[in-house]
Amino acid sequence: MFIGSYIVALALLWRLAIVGIPFVVLLVVPGYMYKRTLMRLARKIREEYNQAGTIAEQTISSIRTVYSFVGESKTIAAFSNALEGSVKLGLKQGLAKGLALGSNGVVYAMWSLICYYGSRMVMYHGAKGGNVFAVGALLALGGL
Repeated sequence: MFIGSYIVALALLWRLAIVGIPFVVLLVVPGYMYKRTLMRLARKIREEYNQAGTIAEQTISSIRTVYSFVGESKTIAAFSNALEGSVKLGLKQGLAKGLALGSNGVVYAMWSLICYYGSRMVMYHGAKGGNVFAVGALLALGGL
């Protein structure tokens, strides 16, 4: 979709597509960084949940022993400590998602430039408004 949308945009209005292509970097780089960060945080969260799951599994499998030695409070404390790391990582994950969503504001800047330059092309170079809109949509969707 990325390559195809830019090929079609270049075929429709190559001047307008050339103006919008520098925004590709501003659209692709935040998405790539968000993907890497999210994958790393998801892996760490899974490891934290595995630790908590191991504690719960061991407790349930030996519930009689835990109950006979009055180890409920110790087990609950260990389980809570295992989950605290995942809470901190979840907050980091939320921040990463917010930054990635906020970085998509570049799309609006790209649309404004394409609308401005496209209107100039319609007025002075005989371009059609539908082609201008199509090229803008292709550049935005291809970059995202």
